[in-house]
Amino acid sequence: MRSKKINDYEYSNFSQNGEDGLIDFLTKKLKKNNKFFVEFGCSNGLQNNSRNLIENGWSGIVCDLPKNINNFVSLLKKVNPKGKIELAGGSINLENINEIIIKLKKLKIDFFSIDIDSYDFYIINRLLKSKILPKILCVEYNSFFGKDPLVVKYHLNFDRYKFDKKRGLYFGSSLQAWKVLLKKYNYKFICVDKNGVNAFFILPHEFKKSIFSYSGLSFKYTSVFIKKYKLQGQILENEFLKVHKKNLINAYEIIDN
Repeated sequence: MRSKKINDYEYSNFSQNGEDGLIDFLTKKLKKNNKFFVEFGCSNGLQNNSRNLIENGWSGIVCDLPKNINNFVSLLKKVNPKGKIELAGGSINLENINEIIIKLKKLKIDFFSIDIDSYDFYIINRLLKSKILPKILCVEYNSFFGKDPLVVKYHLNFDRYKFDKKRGLYFGSSLQAWKVLLKKYNYKFICVDKNGVNAFFILPHEFKKSIFSYSGLSFKYTSVFIKKYKLQGQILENEFLKVHKKNLINAYEIIDN
């Protein structure tokens, strides 16, 4: 009998955690799959959330810093020479996002992933306001921001270690912040991965009804930081918020602007 727990389908071919399996599971539940993705923060192509899709014939857009994109170009010539993959080199921020929005508005995006370790929330907020609504969204959350809808302040030249020199935990947004934002656009929270890094959201009307008979992991502290600092998740959260909560913004303030 097949498991009804979504996280049992996690596996990794190229993803950092079990995202490849979750993406595979969710895309198979789509009513219609155009096999088109967008990934902001694709790294050099060796480990990300789009490589497995590329290997399976998907088309899409990947974006990262020029050095990583150049490495990705060399890789694509080997693994998918005929694939329709557009590579964009450069930082993504609120100052240049409008150029990207013009391009994305013309596309039907099945899967969208963002992991830029900074102001991800602001970018997704702007895309959603522009009516760019991917069927599946994979977003990184910060498990140490607590249960409130908290987001880092926007800085163009963001450096997580500049604001949290001790551990570099000042980045992104809480899971609750993502839930608040995405609920406004009718997204449904599905699960987080077992290592507590990414959260998955879907547009329910784009999916077969069978998807709603599955349950997923609702929260997990990020394993890599717990191992690195040898502290329990709750302790890391308490320590971080004691020092940095004053430097975080309530998600509603961003959404309502």
